[in-house]
Amino acid sequence: MTTPTSQQRVHGALLGLAAGDALGATLEFMPPEEIRRRHGVHTEITGGGAFGWRPGQGTDDTDLTIAVARAYADGYQLGAVTEHFLRWYRGRPRDIGGMTAASLGRIADGEEPLAAGAAATAAARGGGAGNGSLMRALPTGLARSHPDRCAREAAEISAVTHADPRCVHACVAYTAIVSALVEGTPVPEALQAGRDTTPTVPAPEVDAALATSAATSLTDLPTTGYVVHSLAVAVWALQQPDSLEDLLVAVINRGDDADTTGAITGGLLGARDGAAAVPARWAQQLEYAPEISELAPALHALRSHHPSAEPLQA
Repeated sequence: MTTPTSQQRVHGALLGLAAGDALGATLEFMPPEEIRRRHGVHTEITGGGAFGWRPGQGTDDTDLTIAVARAYADGYQLGAVTEHFLRWYRGRPRDIGGMTAASLGRIADGEEPLAAGAAATAAARGGGAGNGSLMRALPTGLARSHPDRCAREAAEISAVTHADPRCVHACVAYTAIVSALVEGTPVPEALQAGRDTTPTVPAPEVDAALATSAATSLTDLPTTGYVVHSLAVAVWALQQPDSLEDLLVAVINRGDDADTTGAITGGLLGARDGAAAVPARWAQQLEYAPEISELAPALHALRSHHPSAEPLQA
């Protein structure tokens, strides 16, 4: 296979995320035994699932990733990201995470975005470490090649809804890995770039997820909505030699939070392997595919900008 260009990796990351989301949406909340009984091995984008998705329709994972990507394409400002989130929120999405709903509800009532995220996280009483910000973090790693700026923006976008240190750390590390992969960095070095990030408040649980061994059995990795679990599965998959198709099928057939685990994993695999690795039969069904084709070059173009280093903000 021809080595993909950096722009093809950006395109592949967005397609991989959307494909993992659409594949997993059918299996969301199901245990593996039920999946085997009802689907055998689920390999196609068929829609349905708990929320009755159309085949190829984006769930909140892809919707919010595209929202962030649009904000970057228009010229990044945190307020622009928040406004895209609010447009989606006001459209009464059928599937929205509890932390995201709580934070965006506060913002819709006039609260400042970072204050709203902090308040919602504090109110969660330890339950605010879901994967709802990690699932939409991808565009930052695609648009930013400067490590400090990538980290700062990943952290603040997470904190709009998920200010828990585990969520922020996971987003900072994930986007560092993505950015390295887009440059063609080999997987071991890309993972090290994620491990080398220094968020304001590091989370040991995230460090453990980033250290997930390639030799781990996938059946030993939970696919819940806990951000640490989602990151660990994606790190595991990235280290495997198998194709994007085979790995996404394996991951989403683990069930539980299958759409989000598939999206987070698909983003990394697409950045590793490029757009050509996403099966055409999947890509052709994705409702966001035309817009992704427009956003990918726009995000890639932003990587050529190299602003001076800026400190990571709390």
